[in-house]
Amino acid sequence: MIRAIQVSIITILTSFFFFPFFFTILPSVNTKMFLAALGLIAFVIDRSNNHTQFFENKLFWISIGALGVSFCSFLSMTINNTPDNSYLSYIISMWVWLFAAYFCVFLMRQVHGEISLETIGYYLVAVALLQCTLGLLINYFPLINNAVNSVVTGEKYMIGIEGRLHGIGCALDVGGGRLGAILIILAYLILQSIKHQKSWWVFTGLLGAFFYILVIGNMIGRTTTVGAAIAIAYLIFSLCSDRKIEATSIRSFLSIAVLVITIGVIICVGLYNISPEMHKLLRFGFEAFFNYFEHGTFETHSTNMLSEGMIFPDNFKTWIIGDGYMASGSNDPYYIGPADYGFYMNTDAGYSRFIFYFGLIGLSSFILFFIIVCKKCINGLENDQLLFIAILILGLCIWVKVSTDLFLVFAPFLCINLNKESIVNDN
Repeated sequence: MIRAIQVSIITILTSFFFFPFFFTILPSVNTKMFLAALGLIAFVIDRSNNHTQFFENKLFWISIGALGVSFCSFLSMTINNTPDNSYLSYIISMWVWLFAAYFCVFLMRQVHGEISLETIGYYLVAVALLQCTLGLLINYFPLINNAVNSVVTGEKYMIGIEGRLHGIGCALDVGGGRLGAILIILAYLILQSIKHQKSWWVFTGLLGAFFYILVIGNMIGRTTTVGAAIAIAYLIFSLCSDRKIEATSIRSFLSIAVLVITIGVIICVGLYNISPEMHKLLRFGFEAFFNYFEHGTFETHSTNMLSEGMIFPDNFKTWIIGDGYMASGSNDPYYIGPADYGFYMNTDAGYSRFIFYFGLIGLSSFILFFIIVCKKCINGLENDQLLFIAILILGLCIWVKVSTDLFLVFAPFLCINLNKESIVNDN
């Protein structure tokens, strides 16, 4: 019972890290910042016990990468004489994300002892299930919706908008992208269960969670589909290439997968036909598929906006170092108007916004930063490197649609000691 309470508290706090938001009584400090302060205290405790050598090594190199992003922002602001400091403090943002993750991993270590990829993976899956369930509860029960709105505030990507589901701190494409990353982690957990020939109910639970997060996640943000596609590709590639996986385990997994998908589809079709609200949400979440089967065009309102927003500079200087603007929102001095979606240069497309802000130099530094982060995550790993490469690919794909990043997905894994060399040094 005590262990269950501990796990529940850690899951909630991990959600506060992964999907941060502001409390209405404290609108200037979000949950991520609060956890980062506690993470710094946890780091000091670990430092006094000489348990942070592995973390400090990673922190140094990824800080160099984040500093490069901040420097490119400073360079663009200086050369272009513009005041938009959107990424000037990125190194600080990176530290805040990392120490917030450190606190969550610190708590996991107190409860479970040694922390593995699987441990963090299961907690993140639990967070996704929690957010998807909250999305349904908030949508269907006005009392819960009013209670949440009375204590939670933040940006739109934290509190959502009308016409789609949202959790607490989990909304829009930002939330969908993070749920998509969790689907990739879930694919990794499925692979581990196949390798270790776990029981059928483990397969059923993991596959059921995958289907549930995919369906509800798309009702929150359709970027979830991108993560699902990469997760499935990662799963198929691993099953075909890993000779250590026995054919009998694969057959058992596939039979259960067919069963889970069949049941899931039947439930979705039933709800689609008997529930007007679910009818609307399913059409929103899978609009592209409905349009393809009904009209022969695989498109959505979002893809149309994206095609209109894929614009690029018309001069060499902006291509190289940008013009120093990435403003958005009606309260921003560089806001242009409703016809421009509230974004500078009439675009919400990530790559376009990055190039306009600090050019190819800044974009390259950002990509290099994530390559460094990915490399630090896979150091010491022999068989699980594809997990982080898949997350990196997802992050680069998401930039086609929106200018957010998935560093927070890597952050918890950076906080555990997977480097064999560090383990030897610590001992």
